[in-house]
Amino acid sequence: MDNLAIVRRFTTEFLGRADLAAADATMHHDIRGFTGLKPSGPIEGIEEYKATLTGFADAFPAESPVEIIDQFESADGTRVVTRFHSRQCHAKDYYGVAATNRIILFDETHVARLKDGKIIENIVSATNLEFEMLMAPVLSPMILG
Repeated sequence: MDNLAIVRRFTTEFLGRADLAAADATMHHDIRGFTGLKPSGPIEGIEEYKATLTGFADAFPAESPVEIIDQFESADGTRVVTRFHSRQCHAKDYYGVAATNRIILFDETHVARLKDGKIIENIVSATNLEFEMLMAPVLSPMILG
């Protein structure tokens, strides 16, 4: 499987549906993830990534499939950049913030670095203002400490 397909599966199946088989197929066991879903620092390893994402997906289940907006590979073939939209419903409490049942648009760009056909690093850049404002009372002290 080529790098674009690996990251596409990671994005649509793991991030989009919390499919743990897709996680095992696409992520290196030593993956590091840089995302606001773990504001205290990087996600370290596949098991922590699975736990972090499944906790998020439980509280914010998908309202529709992930829509990949753009995807391309770096010139040296080691990175894949993917921009996507997902719509999630805030159905359960998350980090102590009570469920609102709001449908929230996530507009994210991920830079995935691959090693031996698996994602070893995933850096998230997002314009998720509604989510960030919703979570600010809880996450701000964790980040700004």
